[in-house]
Order: sequence, then C-alpha cells, then structure tokens
Amino acid sequence: MDNIYSYPQYYEIAYSYRNIPAEVAVMEEAIRKFSLIDVKHCLELACGNSPHMPELLSRGYAYSGLDLSETMLGYAEEKAGDAPVRFYLADLVDFQVEQPVDFAYIMMGSLYVQDTAGLLSHFKSMEKALKPGGLYFLDWCVDFTSLDYTEDSWVMRSGNISVTTDYSTRPFNAAKQLYRERILFSVKDGSKRKRLAHDGLRRAIFPQEFLLAATKLHRFEFLGWWDDWNWQRPLEEVKGDIYRPITVLRRL
Repeated sequence: MDNIYSYPQYYEIAYSYRNIPAEVAVMEEAIRKFSLIDVKHCLELACGNSPHMPELLSRGYAYSGLDLSETMLGYAEEKAGDAPVRFYLADLVDFQVEQPVDFAYIMMGSLYVQDTAGLLSHFKSMEKALKPGGLYFLDWCVDFTSLDYTEDSWVMRSGNISVTTDYSTRPFNAAKQLYRERILFSVKDGSKRKRLAHDGLRRAIFPQEFLLAATKLHRFEFLGWWDDWNWQRPLEEVKGDIYRPITVLRRL
C-alpha cells in the first residue's frame, strides 16, 4: 500500500477541516502578546504541504518550511510559485537553517521523536534556529492524556474527490512511551479508488518532561498552554477532555 505522504494532494484534502485564516490569527495574537522581537520570517517544522504558507505570505511574512518528505516539499514549492520562500529537506530532530528566524511553529502533533535523546536534540536545533525573544508555537505536540487505543475517523471532500481518514494508536512499548500509529486514507477520485497508509511508531511527550527539556536543559521560557486554540481556556483550568492544545515557548 502506498504511503499517505506520497500523495500530497490527497493529504491536503484529508486535513482541510482546519480554518487556516483563524489559526494564523491566533498565531499573530501570540506574537502580539508574547514576542519580544518584530516578526518578519516564520519557520514551520514538519511543514508537509505547508497549509499555512499562503495565508502567512498574504499577511506579509517570509516563510520557510522543513520536512522529511521530498514529495511534500515539492508540492509546497509549487504552491509557493515565485513567493519568497525557502524549504529544507531535513529531520526536525537535527537540523540547521540558513539564518535564525523570528517565529517558529509546528502543527497537528508533528513533533515526531523516537526517544528522549531525539527530543533533546530537537530543542538544541531549535535554539540555533530561533532568535532570542522569538516564539516557538506548538499545536497538539504535548500529550496530556494517554495514547492508548485512540481512534478517530472523518471524511473530507474537494470537487469529485473524497478522502476518508481513519486514525488509531495502540500501545507498543510502555517503558519507552512508544505507540503504534496508523493513518489510513480511503480515496475516491472520480472513478478511481485508492488506499494509502502511514504505519509507524509515535513517542508520547508528556507535559513535565517537555518542560524539563525546553526550559531546564535548553534556553526556552514557558509561557503557557491552552485548550483548543482558545486563550480563554488555559489548561490549568480545563476540566474534562482536552482537544488540540497549543503551547507557547519563548527563546531566551
């Protein structure tokens, strides 16, 4: 079965339920609230098809994206056209950028590391990639609940294409905080039918180890975390389920 990352057009449809302008507005509000520097250049880690890039460019920002998939980066580069963008084919665990940026972000729980050493290496790279006073904005990258036996399914459509996504996690190695993650796309593209999959290991990143890695072992300040992209819902006050929490760090 082919990999979901080999078909960026279907991947883009599968995750098109997000309100991109609204998400960029929240990131801009974070910048207004917390950034100590002017923001002109944004870096997206694990950018994939760079869904926020067009909106950021339309608001006057320069954009850089980093990803492991050459196919995804090629698709994003085509979308960018002649815009002032830069792409890096690299692993977020250990990377370098040409010049430090003013703002960095990562979406949809894409902080994929396999062990503690990988998490520490990521923050070491981020220290170099982000200017002091700049923000690191993370979406759904800290696990506040267990990933045991999670399941979700949804359908998104664009024209005559529909993509049904089935997502699940299962325990793999409790001592190493590893889970088996499976994402399945069932695609209907006119008369064509295709099934695509991602099947790999995902390491849970729990709140206190995240804070230790970021603020005690590296030069970041913790500014807070909020439920569902909502500044009125700091996690310390949330009762019940947590959905798409955002976390904001500032480079010291």
